[in-house]
Amino acid sequence: MTLFPDPKPLTAFALNDHENRVFDLAGLKGKWSFLFFGFTHCPDVCPTTLAILARARDNIAKSKVGAEDVQFVFISVDPNRDSAGKLGQYVAYFDTTFLGVTGSDAQIANLARQLGAPYQVALKPGMESYPVYHTTTVFLVDPRARYHAMFTPPLDAETISRRFKVLRELEGAKAT
Repeated sequence: MTLFPDPKPLTAFALNDHENRVFDLAGLKGKWSFLFFGFTHCPDVCPTTLAILARARDNIAKSKVGAEDVQFVFISVDPNRDSAGKLGQYVAYFDTTFLGVTGSDAQIANLARQLGAPYQVALKPGMESYPVYHTTTVFLVDPRARYHAMFTPPLDAETISRRFKVLRELEGAKAT
């Protein structure tokens, strides 16, 4: 985990979740948010990472602080193929509490740029199957909607949940 000493406030963005509700800056406030960029046709990185995050969420839920103020958000960078319905089915396979969100190319790029999350959709006219390249980093946004930390591969559920617990303890100590 890379922890930033001065978390960076995020600016306005607007996406839609898998239930067609707006997911914007307000959707991040009041919760610790683990954000991961990917796409549902991803053959390996996305399903592996979401399975790891599901185990991390279970670990966090079992800890004394619990997961009531924690959310996991899968941001699809492939809005051409990833409809709200498809995103809902996809994230529910890993954990029914996970949110799937997407938007227009410009909307996705706005949030990705703020987090330094590179991706590229290699879409060519007439192609049904095309490659999508994306970061494998998991981004952590704090309850004040600030980019607070990031987790880079190799990702491990126990390490993520343990480091997140330490971060929460540090943040709690700062508040007192």
